[in-house]
Amino acid sequence: MNDSDERRRVPRPWQPRFSITAMLLLMLIVSVTAAGASYLVRAADGGRASKLAFILFTIAAPLLLVVIVSLGRALVRRIR
Repeated sequence: MNDSDERRRVPRPWQPRFSITAMLLLMLIVSVTAAGASYLVRAADGGRASKLAFILFTIAAPLLLVVIVSLGRALVRRIR
């Protein structure tokens, strides 16, 4: 066997299939959703305002956050 055969058989080291940007975006979405869950805990004590805030945070906030972040990224790319 020559050197080129040995190089082909050596497995490549593991490389992640996601970027750090995608991971940060996911963590941001999860943290906003967790903030909405805190309103659920407050709503258990009673209070109509807490229930409404929980529903809005749970349904609308992650989608709105993704839209805002993607628009910001597009703006940064356009400026560069």
